[in-house]
Amino acid sequence: MIRIVLFGISGFIAVMLIVSLIFSAGMGEIKKLAIRDVDLSRISDGEYHGIYHKSRWTYDARVTVKGHRIVEIANTNKRMEMLKDMNSKIVFEIIKIQSPRIDVVSGATVNTRAFQKAVQNALESGVK
Repeated sequence: MIRIVLFGISGFIAVMLIVSLIFSAGMGEIKKLAIRDVDLSRISDGEYHGIYHKSRWTYDARVTVKGHRIVEIANTNKRMEMLKDMNSKIVFEIIKIQSPRIDVVSGATVNTRAFQKAVQNALESGVK
């Protein structure tokens, strides 16, 4: 009986470790992402799309530029829609400073970095 209980506990611990490894895969790499400024004076008016994907973090950003200013940003990946409130904070900050290089949103470093990278990729796709 004790063996069965110990086997059950060790099996549960093993499953939890595997889930933890899967859940955290890619986090370290995303936290270290270099986010660059993009020269908005080299981007024409228009809508630009950028993607960043690493492990379970996938952001698809649609960035609208008018008069060499970022006027709108949307995450078009429905999978990340559950983070709408946090994404709104990121969008607000990027538009406010006109750069994807913002301070991370407290408690959401990995999501912030992944979204920033998608925005940077979108803007870079519009550079002439």
